[in-house]
Amino acid sequence: MSSLQDQVMKHARFLSREIGCRPVGTVENLRAGNYIENVFKEAGLEVETQEFDVPHWELNEAYVTLDSERLDVKSNNFSAPCEVRGEVMAFCTIEELEAAQDLSGKIAFLYGELSKENFVPKGFTIYNPVHHQQIISLLEQKKPAAVITVRMQKESSLPIFNDWDFAIPSATVTPEVGLRIRNNHSSPLSLIIKSERTPGKTKNIIGRVNGTRPERIIICAHYDTVFETSGAFDNASGVSVMLLLAEEIMKQNSRRVGFEFISFSSEEYLGLGDEIFLRENKHDLQQALVAMNFDGVGQALGTNNLTLMSGSKELENQLKLLKKNFPSVQWTNPWYESNHFTFFAKGIPSIPFSCTGVADLLHTKDDQIHWLRSDKLVEVFSLAMDIIRDLQDKKVEWSREAKGVGI
Repeated sequence: MSSLQDQVMKHARFLSREIGCRPVGTVENLRAGNYIENVFKEAGLEVETQEFDVPHWELNEAYVTLDSERLDVKSNNFSAPCEVRGEVMAFCTIEELEAAQDLSGKIAFLYGELSKENFVPKGFTIYNPVHHQQIISLLEQKKPAAVITVRMQKESSLPIFNDWDFAIPSATVTPEVGLRIRNNHSSPLSLIIKSERTPGKTKNIIGRVNGTRPERIIICAHYDTVFETSGAFDNASGVSVMLLLAEEIMKQNSRRVGFEFISFSSEEYLGLGDEIFLRENKHDLQQALVAMNFDGVGQALGTNNLTLMSGSKELENQLKLLKKNFPSVQWTNPWYESNHFTFFAKGIPSIPFSCTGVADLLHTKDDQIHWLRSDKLVEVFSLAMDIIRDLQDKKVEWSREAKGVGI
């Protein structure tokens, strides 16, 4: 194993194994932020932190009782506590939910089309589908006492709502438990969630270094996780590549362009880190050549990939030319659900790196470091370094789309 492989795995092990699960508001999240800050400082970067308020949420237990039988549920993350007993009203489409009368005192049971995917938090600034907003708005208008969602993958009850701004208590059940409830929906059901929410903190960590030219490259990754996962793939992998890039770039004696390394928090919940960065960032984004985002890379059974969003044809052609030296890396379609959206939406050419692999790892207890390979992580690092070297003498006008989306 090369020294680069050793170093990138050192970062990945510390974040995912030594620290582990690191949702916003937790001690572990702050510990991860401190680790990244120390790596930036030791590399020689000028460091800024952007601290902001988030909830600290803890769950003691959650369950339902149906015909006096206790059934397992998974409280949705950040759910308010509740002890609700009421009639179950089942809905599988938006049209059904729209046609429903006032649901006060009742338990809304969402399945089928209404629970086929995770709901994006209603205040999420990175990506927010219209149909998610419609469903959440309808629930808030009709005011059920609680919401139960069915995870539409067998034997899975991963939370479907992850939103501290959604005030209705909610929980998710497996399809097996959901079938029991659906077949007995005329029987009163009780939902008990014992949770606690208190004020918490998290922070973005930004490392900067100037070059001899005003242009700069933005390199970013998010370090927070959802609950109950060590987050090795999502996203200790991306943070580790970013940290290795920072360490290696700072060893160079001369840098023609500057660099801005951004470790975002709260990407998993609301995208608050992006909002805070844009609000507090004092550095003009007009001089950003590209923004490179690393989110879920280096999976042992996966294919690393990249794409370009809001960049010039010349930049796209050059990226594809450089990628030819990495035949196991794939060019993929643009995607939006990560921190690069913050820059893409501002007209800054954005290069998201990701990995097509074992999809069921995401946001689960199985997302552990043995799924990562050091050579796959270094593959992403090496391609990123080739891109960075190629951009040293390029101008902003060369990298951006001719249509010039405004900043």
